[in-house]
Amino acid sequence: KQPPRQPSPKSMLRLGVKLDMIQTTTVLAVDLSWLNNNYQRSLAHYAQRCSADRLRALTEERRYAVLTCFLRQLYQDTIDHMVDMHDKLMLKVENRAQEEMDAEMRRQRRLIRHSLHSFHRLGQILLDDTISDADLRGVLFQEVDREQLISQLTATESWLTGKYGHVFNLVVQRFYYLRQFSPILLEHLAFRHDEGAGKPLVQAIQLLQEMNEEGKRKLPDEVPLGFVPRNIRSFIEQGGEVNKHAWECALLLAIRDEVRAGNIYVHDSKRFCRFDSFFIAEKQWQMQRGTFFTRNGLPIAAADVPAYLTERLNSAYDQFLEGLPQNSYASFDDAGWHLSVDPAVQLDKQGEEKLALLRVWLAQSLRDVKLPELLIEVDNDLHFTQHFIPPGQQAERAADQVCAVVATIMAYGCNIGPYTMSRLAGDISYHQIKQITDWHLTEEAQRQALADVVNAISRLDVTQAWGEGKTSSSDGQRFRMKRKLLQRTYSHRFQDYAMEFYTFVADNYAPFYSIPIECTDRDAAYVLDGLLYNESDLALEEHYTDTHGYTEINFAAFAMLGRRFAPRIRGLQNQRIYRIDKTKDYGPLTPLVTPWNRTIRMDWICEQWDRMGQFYASLESGHTTASTALKRLAGYSGKNHFYRANRELGRIFKTEHILHYMSDPLARQQIRRGLLKSEEIHALARQVAYGKQGRLTARDLQALKNTSSCLTLIMACIIYWQSKEINRVILEGDPEAEGMDLTLLEHISPVGWDNVLLYGEYVLNRSLVKS
Repeated sequence: KQPPRQPSPKSMLRLGVKLDMIQTTTVLAVDLSWLNNNYQRSLAHYAQRCSADRLRALTEERRYAVLTCFLRQLYQDTIDHMVDMHDKLMLKVENRAQEEMDAEMRRQRRLIRHSLHSFHRLGQILLDDTISDADLRGVLFQEVDREQLISQLTATESWLTGKYGHVFNLVVQRFYYLRQFSPILLEHLAFRHDEGAGKPLVQAIQLLQEMNEEGKRKLPDEVPLGFVPRNIRSFIEQGGEVNKHAWECALLLAIRDEVRAGNIYVHDSKRFCRFDSFFIAEKQWQMQRGTFFTRNGLPIAAADVPAYLTERLNSAYDQFLEGLPQNSYASFDDAGWHLSVDPAVQLDKQGEEKLALLRVWLAQSLRDVKLPELLIEVDNDLHFTQHFIPPGQQAERAADQVCAVVATIMAYGCNIGPYTMSRLAGDISYHQIKQITDWHLTEEAQRQALADVVNAISRLDVTQAWGEGKTSSSDGQRFRMKRKLLQRTYSHRFQDYAMEFYTFVADNYAPFYSIPIECTDRDAAYVLDGLLYNESDLALEEHYTDTHGYTEINFAAFAMLGRRFAPRIRGLQNQRIYRIDKTKDYGPLTPLVTPWNRTIRMDWICEQWDRMGQFYASLESGHTTASTALKRLAGYSGKNHFYRANRELGRIFKTEHILHYMSDPLARQQIRRGLLKSEEIHALARQVAYGKQGRLTARDLQALKNTSSCLTLIMACIIYWQSKEINRVILEGDPEAEGMDLTLLEHISPVGWDNVLLYGEYVLNRSLVKS
């Protein structure tokens, strides 16, 4: 049950031992294809929480069923961990090789500068037409000393062909480090290729596996080299012979790259399996095909797609060109796009004074409250803690149980930890908090509790001033990470190891989803998760992200699911726009869309139209997690037919978004406001998660998920309580009589904590003072 540790050969060996132990149980021979995969995961989670004594107490049939599902799920998860660990170890080796190269470059900076000076002087002499060919050699050695030139040539030759000629040479020098784990990796992972793309690599893997098994050290005469990139081939094949160390290092790098690109997959893996396994069954797809396309406003037949997309993109161009003469934000000339800065949306002086009065009036009337009391008040209204209480005991609503659940939520959400919280709470023991954590603080319960609070926020009248719950935004926030876990990655922004909590917030300030991700992962793959898998009643139509959440694939994904994707893209003027209709007059935009690579290949889209619908229906149904599938899809190259069809479709909707963004100041304002709400949530999160100086100390990924979800739940409760307080003040007071302008409520934020005591209470016992 122990989670994988930080990437190292020793950790890789532990994973190999775990796989061997599972294989010896022969549980892999049991056919579970008839059993629902979600139920298998449920039983596996149950086993994860059970102690050995509790497992022994189960009936024999249930015990074997639970353990079988647990071991099967653990086997697949461990394979995924091995692939992840190999990726990180190869990256670590490459980074250290590059650091060594950079350090040597710094050491030889003076020699390089002198060599460049000599080259510059020699070049001037050679290009001087006044010097005859007969005198050229003499003049050269007058300007550059012969011995100095020989020394510089020797040093240059070592840079071009020697140890520091290419960073790959320094990777090969770490061959024996790689051999500490590579045999275990190749022994336990079964690599397969699809559509012939990774065939040479799989053949090379099989060859190395056979050599490892037989203890051979010399490569055969016929060695697969088709997987080796051209830029390093000369380092592997020298004088007609293949350097085994270099060949094996290139193989390990290629495995990492080709798994990322999807050209090879890993048998029995969950995340790195065959891409076709991400699709729902063909029979199921045919049953819901028409409904899927109709619900999302898309043509069912591939033959109708060109006309639909052409009309839509042409309409976007028409609207942009119509407003171009009055467009003060975007202009165009021979040099390309030129974007100005939107004037800040500010109130006039009288409006600012009224807003200041409204803020003071509200602040004076809002009650002060301690965080535990706030959570209990919210629970009295919404009973969100019932999701963490056994069903048979929910009707009783015992005060002790509610307080224990609230303490558990604070232990993780405030980053205090169960042990410290038990000491602070006094009458709530560590055992109680652990019991709730192990058996009731499940992902499903946390999502349902959060949904209750989010729905309650949407029902408050005052929140309508901020939004109707139809748009949302998402952004990541990084926290320092102390534990040496596999998921921990280095953040150059923090100059420390960190994890990122990727949080979604609706336009009415309701935070409705959060997930921990590695800070080296791009946010874009996770954007759909919050919209598809939150449990709230929000009818979200449009979503905002910053540049990190944007890819062309995401534009296609949102369009196929009937939603609008509206990212704020840095350097928007440098983005390409595309056309479909070659006969249309694009006016001043013609130079931007006439190059050969700016025309959409509709035949690619039509060819894969039905398959794309099946793929996104799979994500929508939960058959496959959107982030897992989209990360795989984004890793493909343009040679993959399915990827390029998605890319072409995404380019159409990206072009539509760019034209709309450049021509509509209201749209730009809404996107900015949406992203600012995410920033406000981040500021609140930094205050709420104050424990351990904001440094995460979770022992595994599940504990990280608990921290992320509980933190979001606490923030949602604070926003609900503040919104309800603002509503109460308005209803109980007489704002008109006091000169308050309630139309300015849209400029008031419920994300505040000045009147919420987050940090507990200190009791000073005066009887301890000695005179």
